[in-house]
Amino acid sequence: MKKIIVLLISVFFLTSAFAQKTLTITGKVEGYSEGKIYLSKVTSPAPTKIDSIDVKDGSFSFTKGITNTDVYMVIFGKSRSGVILFPETQNIELTAKLNNGIIDNSDVKSGPIQQVYQEYTKTVKAAGVEMNKLYMDYQAAKTAKNEAETARLEKELNVKSDATDATEAKIQEMNASNLLGLYLITRKVYAYDYEKLKGCLANVSPIAQKSDIYRSLSERLAKMDKVRVGSIAPDFTLPTPEGNMLSLSQFHGKVVVVDCWASWCGPCRAESPNMVALYNANKDKNFTILGVSLDRPDSKDKWIKAIADDKLAWNQVS
Repeated sequence: MKKIIVLLISVFFLTSAFAQKTLTITGKVEGYSEGKIYLSKVTSPAPTKIDSIDVKDGSFSFTKGITNTDVYMVIFGKSRSGVILFPETQNIELTAKLNNGIIDNSDVKSGPIQQVYQEYTKTVKAAGVEMNKLYMDYQAAKTAKNEAETARLEKELNVKSDATDATEAKIQEMNASNLLGLYLITRKVYAYDYEKLKGCLANVSPIAQKSDIYRSLSERLAKMDKVRVGSIAPDFTLPTPEGNMLSLSQFHGKVVVVDCWASWCGPCRAESPNMVALYNANKDKNFTILGVSLDRPDSKDKWIKAIADDKLAWNQVS
């Protein structure tokens, strides 16, 4: 952790001096001599592929449109994980080792932001190994119905999980102005409310504001602004099961619960009895529910059947 803090201080003084620069990514990969390598920009909620090349004897190079104003990910074939890259003022050199298609380890030569990230991932990986062992012990104690040991291990797991979260939060805070801070936001943006995300984006440097990751997070903030507590709900018009168009604004003046669900959503369907009880208890009190299905058009029959099976007596659109 001490090494990470020292690096963080270096990053703080360097980020303000960056200017946009075109760079290259070259690399060597062991355990993957043939196949495609993909380069993506990191955006929220998912990366965007921008280039692909064939690896030759374990070597590869990307040169198209790589700047220090974006975060990138290199993915080897169909691997589910990738190597995150933070271009700064110099070209990037990447070495990686794959084991059965999974990245066993990797090393990146770049600037101080990349160094901080690599130290952070090593810390998280070590903590993950330790927590996996604890979890196995926890499951064993639970199976054996050893309540005291189960409680002790559960507490220890929570302490270590909180410590990992605290480390990530500290690194995000100390890198709030640069691309590392932005990247760490994307990892847990689902847990950010409007005010927290707005505050984080307000601290981003002008150079980092040119990134696609900043743009995608700003777009998310704009959407959150429309539906945050106290705002007027944005109107929408969607078809009913009968094919008629129905708008949220038609319920103006009522207390309306907009319930997003789908026929394939187990937790949604499990909640149906509670929604039915809520509706029946309040339907005569200027209250209603508007169901908004996320079913695909080719699943219309399943949607209609779910409405009947769950006895959803209120208006439905999809």
